[in-house]
Amino acid sequence: MPPTVSVIMSVYNGERFLRTAIDSVLAQTFGDWELIVIDDASTDSTPDILATYRDPRIRILRNQRNSKQAVCLNRAIAAASGRYIACLDADDVSLPDRLAKQVSYLETHPDVTLVASAAHFIDEGGSRFDFRAGGFGSCIANFMFTWICPTIHSSNVFRAEAARPPNGYNEDPRYWWTDDFEFVSRIAFYGRAHVLPDPLVEYRIHTSSVSAKNLKEQLLQHVLIVRANVKRATGIEVDDLTLLAWERFRETKAGVPVAFESEDVKRLSVLIPGLLRGFKHDRYGPCVLPWYWAKHALALATLRRGTISIGARAQFLVLALKIAMYKLIWH
Repeated sequence: MPPTVSVIMSVYNGERFLRTAIDSVLAQTFGDWELIVIDDASTDSTPDILATYRDPRIRILRNQRNSKQAVCLNRAIAAASGRYIACLDADDVSLPDRLAKQVSYLETHPDVTLVASAAHFIDEGGSRFDFRAGGFGSCIANFMFTWICPTIHSSNVFRAEAARPPNGYNEDPRYWWTDDFEFVSRIAFYGRAHVLPDPLVEYRIHTSSVSAKNLKEQLLQHVLIVRANVKRATGIEVDDLTLLAWERFRETKAGVPVAFESEDVKRLSVLIPGLLRGFKHDRYGPCVLPWYWAKHALALATLRRGTISIGARAQFLVLALKIAMYKLIWH
């Protein structure tokens, strides 16, 4: 009988932390799982470590030549037989009740496609030093997936049918260093996403991690994903100036001087209504975003500090009223 959940892992020269990651799956309170490990042609002791495991629930597949993570994870998804697929990177840790809580959530929320969780950050020795928050409902979570990746990859669990070809990880070289963000933002858009408040994984920060070694490439690829996500949600093609205007609008704090010109607000007046239509109430449930944006636009219209032209102030006032009307129609 197929397992309820398939845990997928790609590893390349992961001898330092691999055993800890696998042992964290073995320690799960929920036992109806399989672990599919893709050894991406490792040249260190990774194959020897994998060979020490005799649990029949662990399946090991080895690539003859090194591939990228997206290729490995797609191979793991193709081999998976569970209804749900849980991600776990070879340097991270699943806490004991992780699978139990996430499977239970998916079982009781059939409209949710992807469930993630808060996470503890750990160093190379396993000591905790930071925390990634959770507790995001569907509207906030799905909206956040448009702009950033609000989840740790190792905390993601999704329905297997959502990731079958051609919906798996994108193997395009343009997304080699951001394939997890590109993947989950697509998965989240086609269903509800939810981020549980409990930390269910430990995310390891170390100098040899993919994120640490490829930060510049990740930032460039991130912009491509954001543009695709906005187009998917709103039908709007966004340029760099629109993205910059949005970042200034989103990141502006009360009382902090800021500069806006009329052209900036014109761009926002196209983008924000499009976002409201893309993340409407009847799809993702109650959401505070419209009220927040309306108040923020009104505050910018009356802000005494900063360089905001009279034309931009008037446009912010109109934008605030337009957003408020969307909220009233949106319930």
